[in-house]
Parts: sequence; C-alpha cells; structure tokens
Amino acid sequence: MNKALGQIYWGYIFIFFRIHFGIDLLADPIGYFLIYSGCSKLIKAYPVAQKAKIVALIGAFISIPSVFVNLSETTLSFSWSTYAGLLFVVKMIMGYYLFTILKDVTKTFGDRALQQRTENTFKYYVAIHLIAFALLSFSMNVSENGVFILSLASAIGVLGMDIVFFFLVGAIRRVSPEQLRVNTFI
Repeated sequence: MNKALGQIYWGYIFIFFRIHFGIDLLADPIGYFLIYSGCSKLIKAYPVAQKAKIVALIGAFISIPSVFVNLSETTLSFSWSTYAGLLFVVKMIMGYYLFTILKDVTKTFGDRALQQRTENTFKYYVAIHLIAFALLSFSMNVSENGVFILSLASAIGVLGMDIVFFFLVGAIRRVSPEQLRVNTFI
C-alpha cells in the first residue's frame, strides 16, 4: 500500500507543478500515469480506486497538449484558456476520487484522528476548488484590478489546499500499518 500511495503522491506532484522550458519538465500525463498505476494496485483492497484509475487514464490523454503549451501564460487564446479550465476540472475530479480512496484507507487503519483530518481536508479541498472555479466565471465581469485580486485569491486558496493534500498523503503513508501491507498484497 505504501508504494501505491507513493505513486499517487508523486503523480499529484507532477500534476501540481509546472516547470516549463519549451516543454513541461514535470509533464501532467506522467503524473496521471503514476496515479493510474497507484490506483491499479489499490483496486483489490479498495474498489473505489477503479473510478480514480479511469479518471487518471482520461487525464493522461487529455493533458498531452499541456506538455507543449505553457498554460500559465496570461496571453493565452480563448481556446487554450478553455482547455486550461478543462484540465482544472479533471484535476478537481481526480482529487475527489483520490479523497474517496484516502477516506476508505483511513477507515481501514482505524485511526479516528486521521479519519477526521482526511474528512476535513476533503471538505475544504472541494469547497475551495469549487469557489476558485466559480470565481473564474465571474472574472469577465470584473475590472482588470478585480480580476487580478480574484485570480490571486483563487490561486492562493488552491495552492494551499494542494499543499495540505500532499501533507495528508504523506501522513497516511507514515501511519500505514505493516499488516495492511501484507494482508492486502499491495
């Protein structure tokens, strides 16, 4: 299980970070493939991982153009901006399914504090990502300074929740009992 959670962790890092020098050095398709691989190892013990695996496979194919186009540029055409929004939605769906897996994993551990932490992080993660997505739809009706403030607030919120997600997966990896690694054959 620790290896599967490690692949999910590193896959999400690839999706989260963008290091763009002509091409994205931490390519999103590689991240989605790592998540796909990690979820594949969890399917027997946690059937909900099948849904995450499907979303990861879809994300791997959809995100191929993002390797070659710098989506963080401010002067993107409407079609590339729409594509960036689509990738944001796929990432949000991926996060939702990863949290469902993590909630099942923490139930298996029986650690009530970790279950509560996972549940609270999940609520904030979904809420902040949905608010950020909603703010993007209002940005066309706001002045230039307002768009900057909305974008900055959204980016800080999403960034913060992604970092909290990394810490949560790391905490779950550290707590995973030895007998679960053996009994689930992961």
